[in-house]
Amino acid sequence: MDAMRILLCSPEITPYAKTGGLADVAGALPEALHALGCDVRLFMPLYRCAREVAATLAPLIADVPLVVGGQTFHGNLWQSVTPGGIPIYFLEKDEFFDRTYLYGTAQGDYEDNAARYIAYCQAVLPLCRRLDWYPNILHSHDWQAALVCAYWYHLWRYQDQFAHSATVFTIHNLAYQGIFPPSHFALTHLPPHAFSVDGMEFWGNCNFLKGALVYSDLLTTVSPRYSQEIQNPDLGSGLDGVLRERRTRLVGILNGVDYRVWNPETDPLIAARYSVRRMEGKRLCKEALLTELDFPNESRSYPLLGMITRLVPQKGWDLLREILDELLALNVSLVILGTGDAEIEHWLRKKARKHTGKLRLCVGFDEPLAHRIEAGVDLFLMPSHFEPCGLNQMYSLRYGTIPIVHAVGGLDDSIVDVMLNPESGTGFKFYQYTAFDFFYTTRSALELYGDQERWRQLQRRAMLEDFSWERAARSYLQGYQSALEQR
Repeated sequence: MDAMRILLCSPEITPYAKTGGLADVAGALPEALHALGCDVRLFMPLYRCAREVAATLAPLIADVPLVVGGQTFHGNLWQSVTPGGIPIYFLEKDEFFDRTYLYGTAQGDYEDNAARYIAYCQAVLPLCRRLDWYPNILHSHDWQAALVCAYWYHLWRYQDQFAHSATVFTIHNLAYQGIFPPSHFALTHLPPHAFSVDGMEFWGNCNFLKGALVYSDLLTTVSPRYSQEIQNPDLGSGLDGVLRERRTRLVGILNGVDYRVWNPETDPLIAARYSVRRMEGKRLCKEALLTELDFPNESRSYPLLGMITRLVPQKGWDLLREILDELLALNVSLVILGTGDAEIEHWLRKKARKHTGKLRLCVGFDEPLAHRIEAGVDLFLMPSHFEPCGLNQMYSLRYGTIPIVHAVGGLDDSIVDVMLNPESGTGFKFYQYTAFDFFYTTRSALELYGDQERWRQLQRRAMLEDFSWERAARSYLQGYQSALEQR
């Protein structure tokens, strides 16, 4: 039997470009699928940061025509191989992708994002033709790659080479949909009837992600709980009705963790390596982090809390606003690493000046520092209003860093509440999205931290949890086979 051919289209892939967990998923899932015998290949834009990382780029096609509205742009396709040995292809169009940031600045999204990602999705067809390689599965991720599904449904599936293909679309965060004015639909060159209530029309606007929801053969989310949550108005972001209609084609698959990258036994980015049986390195990592961030000496005896997150409202900053002063009045320290909303950043900088001995704010994206924080802190805060999957809570478990999470989405799926399950718990959950519940749960965690024997038992349980990608990849492979059977 021939290997299943999979083209994975993602706007960001580790290590070439990353703003969040999507990149980690798009970097690790292909390698797990390859290990299961699949012929998997990747396709993404050649951003400025990707060019810097992709050391060996070989030309594939020059001057590929990309028709966006009334304009014809020309891009180049390049090929390379990921560090894990997976073929990867890039669309080079410097006018669109040679920028400091991927999707926009702190002031807002780039105005030409629709044109940028229309061009990217269109390039899939010339890529496959040049390779003379046609995938069984076109697997696209998030709104930037959503038009791959629409192009396949309306145009490509009528070609013999794509006649036996199927499309799969993964929703990483339904809050980001790629919504543009109705005039932008004409840029896509899709047939007019695709701009309808049954297609990409959304309250008069053009919704790229909705196109994938209605035209894909299979829809996945990045956790089982989130697949249920988005079918309700509270978290459906206006698309819950569409998702309920497609519920028989919607599955939730919990993300995995690449333990080659996130593992304190082998991590080259942390101060000292350690394992569930030899925990001394955890203490050394904490001391090194406190020194690096210039915390005062007395903080060495305190619990150290950490957050690595985007500075966006979704992540629970409204709760932290209510409790931060009260929290830092306790014998604790807190380090925050993140970037995003300018107003949230301004508020955090103000608080960092007020609590100079207790709070450190590190603005930006810093992967090595993220590893040092995971290894060095005692407790990891994730008070997200909603969280499709989340990866940091799973990273934290492996590093013996105990998560405190709001029981939603993948946070609920991946953490066992030690307050309800004292013998099997791996972290702490709060169930009502209120500042009181968040603070109360954090206080409970700090109390347990004071009992070092029970805390070590909790750490050991956490570190033995297994969220490897093999499990998730097998679920995706079952989904692919189901999508093909339903064609």
